[in-house]
Amino acid sequence: MARRSTGTAGLAIVMTLLGSVASIPAQNFGMGAAEKYFTIDWERGEYRGRPSVHGYIANRWGLAITDLRVKVEGLNAAGAVTSATIDRVPADVAPGSQGYFEILVPPAPNYRVSLSTYSMIEGRR
Repeated sequence: MARRSTGTAGLAIVMTLLGSVASIPAQNFGMGAAEKYFTIDWERGEYRGRPSVHGYIANRWGLAITDLRVKVEGLNAAGAVTSATIDRVPADVAPGSQGYFEILVPPAPNYRVSLSTYSMIEGRR
């Protein structure tokens, strides 16, 4: 056990010295960072007779992103969440470009759409 702790302590020191550069490839960020780097344009729709939400996520960041997941919350007339659906955007999104999504959702009077998670692609700009 002591050996494992030493390795962990050594890794912590290296990560501290390297700062955020070492942690970039594995991070997912909450909506605070996402709002700064991405915009989501969406609208209600219908796909094969079922309600859907479709649109684009624009990447204004300097790095490509992958494993994007979009969260669509169904809202009732009072604005309370009645359902939540999370689905993956089917492609990587390069800097300065956009990725299309279409997500089947339960019927609701209104929806709220947000970026749930994503990962950066190291070295791909």
